[in-house]
Amino acid sequence: MSERPHVASLVFVVGLLLGGFGLGVLQAKPKTDKFEGTVVVVGPKAITVKSRHNIYMVRTFHYSARLEQKILRKKPEAGKKVTVHYVRGSDLALKVD
Repeated sequence: MSERPHVASLVFVVGLLLGGFGLGVLQAKPKTDKFEGTVVVVGPKAITVKSRHNIYMVRTFHYSARLEQKILRKKPEAGKKVTVHYVRGSDLALKVD
């Protein structure tokens, strides 16, 4: 009889972890950063950008699924100044201005 409350509380905790909080908490927006620079190369899956502030820094970003469709329609030209919005701590580009 004394084990019943522990089982019920365990079920309650598992239920909260699996979806009781709602989609807002479990699928939070990722933190994003910006990288400003000049386009070096644009490909179908990635873009390489040279930094405006540090001539030695060059980064390659892979497109998100939504951005990939946009880039296929209109590619930025090499030498154009752009700002890449990417997920912090990764090389996944979400937006290219």
